[in-house]
Amino acid sequence: MQLTARCSTEIALSLLMLLAGSIGARVVVAQTQPILLSVELPDQPAAGATIFKEKGCARCHSLDGRGTAMTGPDLARAAHFGDVLDFGGALWNHATVMRREMRQLGARRPTLSTLEATNLVAYLTTFRYYETQVREAGNPALGSLVFEKKGCAACHEPVSGQKTQGPNLRKFRGRYAPIVFTQALWNHSAAMTSAMKEKGVPPPTFAGREMTDLAAYLQVGLAPGAPDPIVFEPGSPKRGAELFSSKGCVTCHAVAGKGGQGGPDLGNRGRTMARSVPEIAGLMWNHSQAMNTEFARRGVARPTFAGQEMADLIAYLFFVNYANVRGTPFRGGQVFSTKCATCHTLGRPSVGPDLLSAPGLDQPIGIIASMWNHATAMEQEAAKRFQTWPRLERGETADLAAFLISRRQQKPR
Repeated sequence: MQLTARCSTEIALSLLMLLAGSIGARVVVAQTQPILLSVELPDQPAAGATIFKEKGCARCHSLDGRGTAMTGPDLARAAHFGDVLDFGGALWNHATVMRREMRQLGARRPTLSTLEATNLVAYLTTFRYYETQVREAGNPALGSLVFEKKGCAACHEPVSGQKTQGPNLRKFRGRYAPIVFTQALWNHSAAMTSAMKEKGVPPPTFAGREMTDLAAYLQVGLAPGAPDPIVFEPGSPKRGAELFSSKGCVTCHAVAGKGGQGGPDLGNRGRTMARSVPEIAGLMWNHSQAMNTEFARRGVARPTFAGQEMADLIAYLFFVNYANVRGTPFRGGQVFSTKCATCHTLGRPSVGPDLLSAPGLDQPIGIIASMWNHATAMEQEAAKRFQTWPRLERGETADLAAFLISRRQQKPR
């Protein structure tokens, strides 16, 4: 009996050790896998323009040549920062240079709340998008060739004395912004593909800048006294996210793994959606036949868009990867160990504050704001220790944020 009991105890202990090892292994695996960092979608991305001015950013930085600042780079033309957290890393990397320039200008270093940092980063991201993508100029001469080559003229460009099957697009010349063209193209694509099918004509596809040039061609020739072009305000990514759901896009498309199946995951397409509005129209047109087939298979009506809706949806498609950033806690721990641990600890006081209990570090943008606000004190401490300013490479800010947020979530409340 004693032997049996001892054997049972040993077996039980062995099972517990195996179970503990299994749990530990799962924890390690979880820490080595990327996690999704939630960044709130902006509702009014242009709101950060006020922050840009009030915080003195405009004294050193211009935007697409606007302004007289010559000290810092033009933030609309600088190399792309990557995702929203890479932007925070760029701020950190240039913190010492910016402080030196501000000192020479006699300017105080501004501080940023989490909300202010959110609006500022959203504004700069939006500005780059709308100025370099949405308003990207096409070539009307090339667009004329596209109009003929793709067969648009057969239905939309009347020959003298003949009626066209589609509307005469000459009367729309110069009257509508590209976003209206995109919305109309989507709303009428089912009818257009049906008409082409009846004629035995395969629907054309568009690549590269073809749709951008085509849109430019359709904009030329504004007649004297014609109404001013309809201009839409920059779209709201937040409203676009709601439309993505209410219009049924989410039934076929997932975003970062959440949503339906059938179409590609739009949260895993990197910079694919960071294109001009006409190029997005081209992508939607190229896939419209497959989408129409899927709508029919599922027995759902094809959604249409009106008013500001397409502008909002396209803004969401651009910002979707802005708001779905992934970081790996394990790699972030390595970044912390090599670049932060000299002054910061987790769970006890040190030279710098305890990052497990310091306020404002439970969301990615809050971490960016805190890094900016404390850069001066950190620079002074680094100088005392004769340490070089640590630089964050692309992706490291996201990994560091993933590490800090996951550790703070594990802290007993």
